[in-house]
Parts: sequence; structure tokens; C-alpha cells
Amino acid sequence: MTKTLGQKIKELRIQKGFTQGELGGGKVTPSMISQIEADKANPSHRLLKWVSERLETPIEYFLTDMQLQSEKISSFRFAQALLEAGEPTQAIPILEQLTKEQSLPMYQHEIQQDLARCYRSAGRLQEAGETLEEVLSTAMLKRDTDTMLQILKEMGRIEQERHNYPLAIYHWNKANHIYKEADNANPYEWAELLKELAALHSYLGEYGQATTCYEQAMTLLAGTTDLRSIAEVYLNLSRLYRETSDYDRATQFAQHALSIFKSLNEVRISIQTKETFAALKAEEGQVREGILLLEECLEDYQKFGFIDRIGSVHGALANIHLLEQHFELARKHCQLALETVNDAAERATLYRTLAKVAKTQGNLQEAMDAAQRSVEFYAKANLPRDLAHAYAFLGELYKDSGDLFNALNALEKMRSAMEVNLKERGIVL
Repeated sequence: MTKTLGQKIKELRIQKGFTQGELGGGKVTPSMISQIEADKANPSHRLLKWVSERLETPIEYFLTDMQLQSEKISSFRFAQALLEAGEPTQAIPILEQLTKEQSLPMYQHEIQQDLARCYRSAGRLQEAGETLEEVLSTAMLKRDTDTMLQILKEMGRIEQERHNYPLAIYHWNKANHIYKEADNANPYEWAELLKELAALHSYLGEYGQATTCYEQAMTLLAGTTDLRSIAEVYLNLSRLYRETSDYDRATQFAQHALSIFKSLNEVRISIQTKETFAALKAEEGQVREGILLLEECLEDYQKFGFIDRIGSVHGALANIHLLEQHFELARKHCQLALETVNDAAERATLYRTLAKVAKTQGNLQEAMDAAQRSVEFYAKANLPRDLAHAYAFLGELYKDSGDLFNALNALEKMRSAMEVNLKERGIVL
């Protein structure tokens, strides 16, 4: 059996009699060495060079593995881009091959979950459920409750789409039981599950069970500041009581919901104003003050349930940290933003920032992957001017990597995008 990069490093380390800390030599933490040896982290070329020197082994011994790993990661990211671009059918064969090979252990669960998403998007619900069953089985063996909860909720949604409502309720009740047994269950996520369960019971005309679920969600949310979710629960309880002709209680809950929604609209505008002010402060050179204000905005949006605004703030923080050359912080905020942002134009900008971070840190392959995704999302958003800039940047990266063919191809596409932009502005060449 072919050894992985991590297995090779571990074997040589043991032969040399090094501990993980000794191999790191103060430059790399024992935890990072452990992650690399378990194939749960992919070292940069600079780090691999350091490790090879410590192990007195030519770097070429590892480079084949690095190249293969890089190719597979590139394939995985490309499949993810296809999925995000609304082309799940094209992503399926790539993900299926990666799943079959199991050559990216650090991404295996993520690959399977993305494959299930593709199957679901393509209407292949049976295969989506079967793929998630495999992930669930592994998570149960490892007692990974976070993954178990995530998968059970997704399986419930799949069964709901298949109109297999008893099985959907079964999966969600199972997740509900795990939340009850957990020591520190996330009240927001738990409440969201109960709201989905309540909505399905309500759809089935099971108003008693629906009311119970909403009341349990209300109890969880009562100890939080998630006013939007509280208002939504009030509104749904009002609907249920109206269905059962309890008009007094229906009116009472409707009034509570209305009052909260009105106050939230005012709060949202005030936070957005603070966000704009923070960005201006940073542009004027008052960077620290701008960052602190944006961090306050993050807390406020989270506190009041404006989840759709969180990605925008993380994006603003990423740009500031990039300009200040705080590259790891810039990377962190980009990744956090991508977890919540769905708008194609915003995602394109975030990937462009990630590409700039990777280029500055000398990770050309990562930079090219991110820049390619930026191009795909600008194209999806139909923004030719930004698309032209994205192609120009991608062309520079290809040139730096020595890939002149793709560099010229990117520049040709840049020219085409610029022509489209000029035509849209009424300028004919």
C-alpha cells in the first residue's frame, strides 16, 4: 500500500528517535506535526522543506505526495465551486472519485457531505440519504455529536423533501434527544431544530405536537438575545392558536411578534450606520478604532439575529487586516464570511481577498484556486468589470507560477470581459 505524506514523515521521525516536539524544533508546534502526520493538515512548501531538513531526507521524497495531494485538493475545491455555482451534476463524478479513493482523509467527511448536497440538488435523494448514513455511522463510532447532529438534521430535510414525513420526524426527534443529553447544547441550533420539527407537525395538522415544539424553542430562546427568532416563534404560535380557534392567545402572540419586529428594524439600521462609520474610520487611518467598531457590529448582529449581515462585517475586517499585513487574521475573517455569505458578488470578493493573502504568503497554488473561484462567482453575478480585474489577477498568478499558456488564456478572457463592460456602458470599440 502506498504511504501517505503523513505516514512517511511519522515513520522517518520515529526512525530518527524524535518526538513531535523535537521534530518541530520550536518552529512548528507538536500539535501541527501531529495533524500533518495524521494527514489532517497539508504543510506549505516552506514547512515541508524545514521538516525534510530536520529528517535529513531530500525534499523530493515528499514532493510527489505533495503534488498528488495538491491535485486532489484542487479537484475538491473545483467540485465545491461547481456546487456553489449551481452545477451539482458536474461536481458529482469528481466527488464520487475522491470518496472512492479516500485519499484526502482530512477532508473525507466534508467530501461526503458535499456529495450528499450534490445528490440532493440533483434530485437524487435516495443516494443523498445513503451517503449521509455512511457519515453518520462514522460519527457515531467516534462519538462525534456535532457531526451526528448536523447529519441527522440534514437527513430529516431530505426525508421531508421525499414526503417521507414519519422518517423526517424520526431523524429530527433523534437529534432532539442528543441535544437533551448534551451538557452544553447550543440553544440557538437546538431551537432551530425544534422550529423545523414544529413546522412539519403543523403542516401535518398535528397542532398539539407543533405547539409543544414551539414552546420548547421559546424556553430555549428566552435565555438568549435572539429577538428575531423569538419573534418568529411568537408569530408561529399565533398561527397555531388561530388554527385551533383560540383567538385571544393568537392575538396576544401576534402583538408580541409585531412589537419585536418593529424594534428590530430600528436596531438594524443603527448597526448598519455604525458599520459604515467603522469602515470610514479605517480608511482615514484610524485602523484600530475601525476594527473595534466592526467587532462591536459583529456582536450586535449576532445578538439581534441579523445573521445575513455577519458575512459583510467579516469581509470588511478581512480587507483591513490584509492592508495591515495581518495575513492570518485576514484569512480567518474571509473563511468566517464564506460560511454565511450566499451572494455571488460578495463571495467573489472574499475569494479574491483570500487569493491575495495566499499570494503574499507564497502559496501560489492556493492563490490560483481562490482566484479561479473568484472568477467563477463574478461571472455568476454578471459583473464584467470586476470579472476583468479578476482575470487580470489570475493571469498574474499563472505567470508567477510559470504557466504562460493559462496566463495568456486568462488575459484573453480579461479582454473579453472588458469589451462586455464597455458595451454595457454604451462604448463600442
